[in-house]
Amino acid sequence: MAETADAIVIGAGIMGAATAYHLARRKYGRVVVLERDAVCSGSTALASGGIRHQYANRIGIELTRRSIEVYEGFAAEFGVDPHFRQHGYLILQQTEEERRLYAESAALQRTMGVDTRVLSPDEVRAGWPYLVSDDLASATYSPRDGYADPYLVTTAIAARARELGAVIHQQHPVVAIERGGARAFTVRTPTAEWAAPVVIVAAGCWSGQVGRLAGVDIPVSPRRRCKFITAEIGAERIPLETPFIIDHHSGFSIRREGAGVMVGFGRKDESNRSFDTTPDRDLIPGVAELAVRRLPALEDAPVMRVWAGLYEMTPDQMGILSALPGVDGLYVIAGFSGHGFMHGPIAGQLMAELVADGRAHTVDVAALDIERFRRGESPVEVMTFV
Repeated sequence: MAETADAIVIGAGIMGAATAYHLARRKYGRVVVLERDAVCSGSTALASGGIRHQYANRIGIELTRRSIEVYEGFAAEFGVDPHFRQHGYLILQQTEEERRLYAESAALQRTMGVDTRVLSPDEVRAGWPYLVSDDLASATYSPRDGYADPYLVTTAIAARARELGAVIHQQHPVVAIERGGARAFTVRTPTAEWAAPVVIVAAGCWSGQVGRLAGVDIPVSPRRRCKFITAEIGAERIPLETPFIIDHHSGFSIRREGAGVMVGFGRKDESNRSFDTTPDRDLIPGVAELAVRRLPALEDAPVMRVWAGLYEMTPDQMGILSALPGVDGLYVIAGFSGHGFMHGPIAGQLMAELVADGRAHTVDVAALDIERFRRGESPVEVMTFV
C-alpha cells in the first residue's frame, strides 16, 4: 500500500531542500522529499559557494538580487551562520570583446540597482596590488557579492523544512514514476512507494534521468568542474578579504578558503558528459601556472586537496523552473548550470509559488520555462564559467 503525500520532491540538494521548505512554510500539506543518498550529498556539497550579480540577462540578475537578501538574513531566518563572506566578485577581462560584453552587462546590472563597477587595469592594481593586471583590458567588480558554505546552508534549510512538517527520506533513490490513478503519480524507491498529485524533480544533473522515469525529456546534462585547495598562505601575501576572482579568458576562479586558496577549473571543450567525478589532474599543472601568473604569491603554495563536482547544464546555460507541458502535476527545478547554490533559496520559493498558486509571482520566471527550448527562445548565458 503506497503512502500518500500532497507533494513529492525528488532530490535534497539546495533546490529540493528550498522547495520543500517553502511548501511546508505555506502549509501546502504533506511534503515528502526523496533523496538517493543524504541531504546535500550531491553537486551542492561540492560547489564553490559563489553568489554574484554579474549576469548578461535580466533573470540571472533578478534571481541574485532576491537570493542575496536571503543569504544576508540567513542566520535570522534559519538560525545558522552560513559563513557568507561579502568580499565582492572581481571578474577579469583580457580582450576588447570581453571588455565590451562586461561593460554592457554592467550597465544592465546598474539599471536593476546593482553596484557593478567597470575598472581599468590601473584601478585593479591599486585595489588589489597582489594581482598581476598588466595583461587586462578591464575588470568588473560587484562589492555586495561573495560566497557562503553550501553544506551549512542546505542542511539548515532542510532542518527548518523538517521543523515545519516536511518529511525527508534519505537513502531512497527513486527507481520508478508511474502516471495515472486517483493521485496522478506513484513514485517508487527500492523499499517503499508514495502516491501524490504533485511531483517536483530537483535532482540536479541527474534530473534528465529522473525525467525519463516519468516519460518526459528534461534537457539537463552533467559537466565536470574541478577544484584544488592550497596549503596556508599568509594574509599579508593574499588578504583574507580577497574577492571571488574569475579570470574569464582562462576559465579559472580563485577565492580564499580558510587559510588556503581554492582554485576552480575545467575543460571548456569537454565533450564527455558522464557522471564521473574523478578530478582531471592532467589540467592541474597548466591551471596552476596560470594562477601563479595572476597571483604570484601562489608560487610556493603546495596543493593539498583536489576534487571534482558536476554542473547541471542546459543548452542555454540557464536554469529550468517550470511545469512539464502535457503532464499535470509534474514540475522541474534544475539545470542552473553552475549557479544553483546562489539562486537556490529564491528558486525554491518560486517553485512553491508555481505549485501552490499556479504561477510564480515574486519574480517572472517565463525565461526559465522548459518550453523555451522547443520554441528556440534560448540565447546562451555567456557569464557561465565552465
